[in-house]
Amino acid sequence: MGGKSGVGAGVDGGEGMYLLYNSLLLLTSLAGLPYFALQSLRTSKYRAGLRQRFGQIPPAVAAALQGRRPLWVHAVSVGEVIAAAPLVTALRARFPDVPLLVSTVTETGQATARAKMAADAYLYFPLDYPWVVHHVIEAVEPRLFLMIETEIWPNFLRHLHRRGIPALLVNGRISPRSFRGYRRLRPFMRQVLGSVASLSMQTRVDAARIIGMGAEPGRVYVTGNIKYDLPLTPLSLAEEQALRADLGIGEAPVFMAGSTHRGEEEIVLQAYLQARAQVPALRLLLAPRHLERLDEIEALLRRHRLTVHRRSQGRLPSQGADVPVLLLDTIGELAGLYAVGTVVFVGGSFVPIGGHNVLEPAAHRKAILFGPHMHNFHEIAAALLEAGGALQVQKPEAMGETLSALLQDPERRQALGDGAYSVLHQNQGAIARNVHLIEQLLDQHTHA
Repeated sequence: MGGKSGVGAGVDGGEGMYLLYNSLLLLTSLAGLPYFALQSLRTSKYRAGLRQRFGQIPPAVAAALQGRRPLWVHAVSVGEVIAAAPLVTALRARFPDVPLLVSTVTETGQATARAKMAADAYLYFPLDYPWVVHHVIEAVEPRLFLMIETEIWPNFLRHLHRRGIPALLVNGRISPRSFRGYRRLRPFMRQVLGSVASLSMQTRVDAARIIGMGAEPGRVYVTGNIKYDLPLTPLSLAEEQALRADLGIGEAPVFMAGSTHRGEEEIVLQAYLQARAQVPALRLLLAPRHLERLDEIEALLRRHRLTVHRRSQGRLPSQGADVPVLLLDTIGELAGLYAVGTVVFVGGSFVPIGGHNVLEPAAHRKAILFGPHMHNFHEIAAALLEAGGALQVQKPEAMGETLSALLQDPERRQALGDGAYSVLHQNQGAIARNVHLIEQLLDQHTHA
């Protein structure tokens, strides 16, 4: 594993590049200030954590850390938080006496982190202004910084490096589009990546791309995807029945659509209505990715004369109630609720978002559907398809037919679920490999 020798001079030799970066950062911030100020007045989404983003350390965080140097895990939003939750659990077990600090950028990410992670303290990640990151890092003084996937903040990483605090990129992924953009900035990215002690990448392709961006090959490792390290204990029949009773859906078959985006709810709805013509008892459990769209989605459903019940309203009045649609408006429940799905569609895939985590329903052995846009989960989607663990629906109009066929073919559903589960099982182990890297980094810097 590479040490600190030879890195500092290269990083600090790029003063002109950092000056240009900070000038552009400041200009961009000033240009967006009127919009940001207006949104801050309109919604709490933009006000949440604003003081923390500008460097304020809440008293609760300082009290939780009590002057001890934490392991700092940064996960930008919901997807990264969910992926990192088992890693945080593993770190807690391996380093029980070391405090854990978790930071996010988004409000929903912060809420999910508090619901899913057993950390000592939670924080909104600071804006990447030099004076802000200097203040926060000096106040927190982490012993190690872990960034999930590809959250690369030049000033933050540079100050960590100057303080001798190691940073580790965990579960690194570089999309083809990002790679093309980063390659154009290779001289600067070489300086930035020189501030990172180790880069733990999902695949050999990701490793080759980050080396192509300027990372030193000796610091780059292929450890697999931590998203595979989900618990492999599907609910028992009794547990699933209890969950169904809590939802008020009884034994009804359920078409579940998770992490949907604008434009996908209409596709899901049409497929549901088509399938319900053949399976009248079918329920729809709809979980939009962004909860601020709930009113819009509920209005869409009601235009189709469908009765809707929100999860936050509690259990349905009775299992016989004529409420065909359950709208999931709570945070942190989706992965567990996949257990009640008879057929599951994972959103972000019929619009060019790039897909969402299809492994969560795989952990419950569910029949999984997704659309054509899966570039953010390309390797996982390819593995599922190769193993017969999912179906990719290329056109929206084919969704209803596919859903109807699966609902009437339990053996096909079982085969899909078993295939998905086998992919998940065979690719586990990335968290253990990352924990080993973390141990090495901490030992190296303790004895440096």
